[in-house]
Amino acid sequence: MTALSNITLPLHRIIPFSNVEGAGNRISIFLQGCKLNCLYCHNPETIPRYSADSKRVSLRYLYDQVQDSMPFIRGVTISGGEPTIHHRKLVPLFQALRQLGLSCYLDSSGFFEFEPMQELIALTDKFLFDLKGSGLGLQALCFERKNQSGKVPDNLITTQRMKSANLTRNLDNLRRLLALGKIEEVRLVVMLDFVDSYELIEQTATLLKGHPEVIFKLIRVHAKGTRDPDGITAYIPDIGYMNQLEQYARKCGINKVITVC
Repeated sequence: MTALSNITLPLHRIIPFSNVEGAGNRISIFLQGCKLNCLYCHNPETIPRYSADSKRVSLRYLYDQVQDSMPFIRGVTISGGEPTIHHRKLVPLFQALRQLGLSCYLDSSGFFEFEPMQELIALTDKFLFDLKGSGLGLQALCFERKNQSGKVPDNLITTQRMKSANLTRNLDNLRRLLALGKIEEVRLVVMLDFVDSYELIEQTATLLKGHPEVIFKLIRVHAKGTRDPDGITAYIPDIGYMNQLEQYARKCGINKVITVC
């Protein structure tokens, strides 16, 4: 345990018992820091690498918090922010937690470099995987780091500055993780006009063929907790639109579709 005491991470908060961050009752650990800047992020305070609301804690501290929640949990979910930016430091933590007989999940945006992550991926039982989309609107929706206020722009289609490799990374990583049996849930936050949800559902359905056990969750965007709730409200789809997307996902061959409105 000496190594766990010497490695630190920026912790935002811990939810000791949760049944919405993966299968079963789990402890959810939210780390600080994210490379993305999604306008609809409902906990935007976790985006900066450093925050007055976060604190640096050792892996031993996190391990002890997990032990305090046993035997009432079946696993641990690391969220954020984006936990994969801390992938090297999470390896010894996951190694220790698996020795306790606990499953280890990552809640991720899916935009990470796959090769450097392989050691952590091998130790991760399942990913809760976000879809972000593709196309010109993605820059304004999730990658405009200069927009620290999170204000929804008047002009949704901005100059695309993302590298082509980054544009495809989300779906490429999903494909590779599916092949390894590492995906429990794929989620799409539906926000009008920025990306083509129908096209994204088609692409996802193609990837999910042969993986009927994977949950596909359509989440209607909400304004609560966002940095620009008035701006977000204009792009919230109605219930009818969400129902149409669900029907389309099923038509495309996705078995387990859940719509959250």
